[in-house]
Amino acid sequence: MNTCGAWSESTLSSAATLTYTRIAFSAPAAQADVGRRRVCKIWAKVRVGILGLPNVGKSSLFNALAEKSLAQVANFPFCTIEANVAPIAVPDLHLQSLGGLALSRRAVPASIDWADVAGLARGASRGEGLGNRFLAELRECQALAHVVRAFEDDNVVHVDGKVDPSEDAAAVNLELLLADLAHVERRLERSTCKGEEREALEAVAGCLMEGKPARVAGLSASALFSIKSMGLLTLKPVLYCFNVDEVDFAYGREEALTRAREVFEALDFSDRATDRFTLVSCKVEAEMSAKTRREQLDYLQDLQLDVAPGESLEGLLSHNALPKAMLSLLGLSIAYTGPGVPQEKSRTTRAHLFPAGGLTAEGLAGRIHGDIYKGFLKAEVVPAPVLLEHPTFASAKDAGCVRTEGREYTLESGEVVLIKWK
Repeated sequence: MNTCGAWSESTLSSAATLTYTRIAFSAPAAQADVGRRRVCKIWAKVRVGILGLPNVGKSSLFNALAEKSLAQVANFPFCTIEANVAPIAVPDLHLQSLGGLALSRRAVPASIDWADVAGLARGASRGEGLGNRFLAELRECQALAHVVRAFEDDNVVHVDGKVDPSEDAAAVNLELLLADLAHVERRLERSTCKGEEREALEAVAGCLMEGKPARVAGLSASALFSIKSMGLLTLKPVLYCFNVDEVDFAYGREEALTRAREVFEALDFSDRATDRFTLVSCKVEAEMSAKTRREQLDYLQDLQLDVAPGESLEGLLSHNALPKAMLSLLGLSIAYTGPGVPQEKSRTTRAHLFPAGGLTAEGLAGRIHGDIYKGFLKAEVVPAPVLLEHPTFASAKDAGCVRTEGREYTLESGEVVLIKWK
């Protein structure tokens, strides 16, 4: 039996065999270049925009991420008018244990803001539907989660009357490309657009007119910085979320992953070098929303999901899988502060998001407090797994596991940092 009826056979590759990772998102993208890292450094907060055609499951996915009903879900287009925004914690294996070791009252996880915006209509680049408001919201984001409908349900209206994941995704990508092209052309008409900004925008315009997103233009770090204020949509990396039914999510998972990869690799107006994809099932997560944690696990076990070694059933759910996928997509790492600080001075263990290779010990001090930044003396650094082998920070230091670094030290993922200052 074909469990992927929503996938259009005409749009899929005829390749006999395709490989895929056991986790539900695609193989690693090319490593983030220096330019993207520089842009990451000045983000005040990481925000991801959830977009897609109307009635594809955007608001349902947003509610699944938040693990509560925050966004209206209805079977008609544009039921979302104003954007819904919620901070979603990044799953963390070490944070609670580190908080316990530090005897902290609070353990504060790193978080990513997710924004559920109105459904995109064809012609949004020209202001159709809620186009202008929709596009303005997305320009403030650092990445996009593109929800693509890959399920058949006669009770859920499709704006075009048929479900075709390839055509639907390409239609959204084209609207983003056309919106950027119009935005770039308007800026190039201005006499104030000159120097490096003009050169960068002319390169971007060339890509867009060839049907390629701006992120394939190969801009340098300084060129990216010169056009950052424009918030170009096609500069943002995309996570394609193929929304499948409970059959494809559980029993037909391998076939659904293969078909999703075929659509992803043949997708128009995209960049397979930086973008990724994953499977989600808003229907499964909606079924679980009213259940207790124990009932949710029982429900997942009843679905007989095939989980790879080292994975968990909960790890397949959106509130766990998507934040992790975004860390990988954006090249973000996590560092910790709290352990080693005397209890009378701080009672919080905190996880900090930062671009891989893009945060120094001094920069972390500035995030904590201006006085700590000004009075920086040194940083005591230890990997979280190593620290957790000891009962306290002091005992890890006595065992020679903690090293001393200066202000220019570049943090690595998973490190615990204690800033010494005067």
